[in-house]
Amino acid sequence: MDFEELFDERTFPFSDFQEFTFIPGHQKLSERVRKRLYYGLDKDCTLDALSCPVTDIAVELLQKSAPSPIRKLQKKYAAHVAREACISPCAMMLALVYIERLRHRNPEYLQQISSSDLFLISMMVASKYLYDEGEEEEVFNDEWGAAGKLDVQTVNTLEMNFLKAIDWSLFTEPSEFFDILSQLETSIAEKEGLKRGWFTYTDLCVLLEQSAWRHTFTAIYLHFTKLACMLGLVYLTSVAGLIASSAVLHQLSCAGAPGPVCTVSFQTSAGPPGLLPDAVARPPTSAAAFWETTARSGARAPPPPPPRPIAPLPRPRRCASGAPCSRRWLAPTRSRPGTAPPPRSGRPGLPAPLLFHAVWSS
Repeated sequence: MDFEELFDERTFPFSDFQEFTFIPGHQKLSERVRKRLYYGLDKDCTLDALSCPVTDIAVELLQKSAPSPIRKLQKKYAAHVAREACISPCAMMLALVYIERLRHRNPEYLQQISSSDLFLISMMVASKYLYDEGEEEEVFNDEWGAAGKLDVQTVNTLEMNFLKAIDWSLFTEPSEFFDILSQLETSIAEKEGLKRGWFTYTDLCVLLEQSAWRHTFTAIYLHFTKLACMLGLVYLTSVAGLIASSAVLHQLSCAGAPGPVCTVSFQTSAGPPGLLPDAVARPPTSAAAFWETTARSGARAPPPPPPRPIAPLPRPRRCASGAPCSRRWLAPTRSRPGTAPPPRSGRPGLPAPLLFHAVWSS
């Protein structure tokens, strides 16, 4: 957020200074604080106290900064002071900036003061610097003493010692303020996510804004990407190996089979079963060739066909002169029902001597 635009004198209406919520930058900051510091999304709820996660982080940080065992800060005391004194989240973050300065400039002061007193006096000084303009939003020490269960003299002494230790250096750059805000958001998102066991979308957005978490998530993403690529390569290699092995086994099985490579044997209706197509397609020209082909193929020889019945010869007719009409008998006639048809040309018929003998003997 750019504070130069937020406090631009040309656009800042000083007449409405008390109504500070009209500034767009303030509205964005309030929305960010509500979402990321677990104040809730209810706009009617005022930011005049500390949320439970913010209180936990504040107690943890102050206990580390002031390790004195005397009046050690507890969560119940911090919540009571924040509720009674109406500590805003901005005042709390400004107080954390002051404590960080004391850690670098005057660490001896932090070793002497208790964490409860440090919490009370740092919040009071930050609230005075932010809201005490001397007219309406005044901060009184007796009210803070009542909230922290201390008398006014003790509060005044704590305030003077704190200002001397910090060397009256209360002004804070916007970059310092937003650095503390980012650290607080990251701590709350990490702690609350681990407590629940899962992270919300807002928590993930907060964590990804930090460089360390961004590098961590990037490394995890690259690792899973490399792993997925390696698994995909192994899978494709395995599939290719299986296909190649199947092709080789198929070629070997075809090469070991008898006969031509990769030929399919089938039977035809024209030949006897058991013979190869070559033998059926080209019948042997002689009996020796037939038996040689049958023995070579390993098939069983077919049984000989049954003898064809020979139809009885019809009685020849006689002519008017009494002589047999051999020519008319030899003429082609239609076969009677139940008799064999006459032999066709090209097939073996009745021998010629036997035919003439039958004719002349009748």
